[in-house]
Amino acid sequence: MNNKLIKILIAVCILLLTYSCAAGPKIKIVELENKGTIMNLATPNWVKLYVANGVAPLHKLPEFKNKYCVVGEETGVNRQFITAWADNASAQQRIGQMVRTNIASRYEASVTGNSELGANNASQYKQEIDNLLTAVVNVSYSGAQREADWWSLRRRYDPDEKDVFTDEYTAWVLYTIPREEMNRQIAFALETSVSKDSALYDITIALARDILQQGYDKGE
Repeated sequence: MNNKLIKILIAVCILLLTYSCAAGPKIKIVELENKGTIMNLATPNWVKLYVANGVAPLHKLPEFKNKYCVVGEETGVNRQFITAWADNASAQQRIGQMVRTNIASRYEASVTGNSELGANNASQYKQEIDNLLTAVVNVSYSGAQREADWWSLRRRYDPDEKDVFTDEYTAWVLYTIPREEMNRQIAFALETSVSKDSALYDITIALARDILQQGYDKGE
């Protein structure tokens, strides 16, 4: 293939890429109304922080000092549906999801770094870890306090095709749990879910003690 042909092919590729990027949808999102619209109330700070960066920034707010924040979220095309969900929402499922994600990563790190178990043998303990996680997640955690809820109706559209859009409601419910209480419950769940003859017994007990002292989420 000669240089001239190569240059032509490169030019064609650049044109196709440029057209593709230009032709791609430029999706915009605009809020149409929210829970505070009628009363002219501003969107709460916790909602703004959560939507922008997740739950972590909420733990830095002075009103939530020494507490874990848990946010439940639901979307739908019907306002009655999402407000009914918010009225009946429970913190249990969301707590379980957060605990599973955090504890799973800490188990993986502990098993991989354990010389007795072997750095390359973490996969063989996957089923036992899954069983322990299921037991811990299924515990009914107490102490969650419902703090607030909010909903928002937002429209997604392409500025070049404003007649084509999607309207969607989103509801959020904020709960808090005293850190010490949550740490104690998770540690106890770990200790009572592992048998003494398990290869993961020592790791699990060490993890439970660490949670009591440092918290279940070291990133918080």
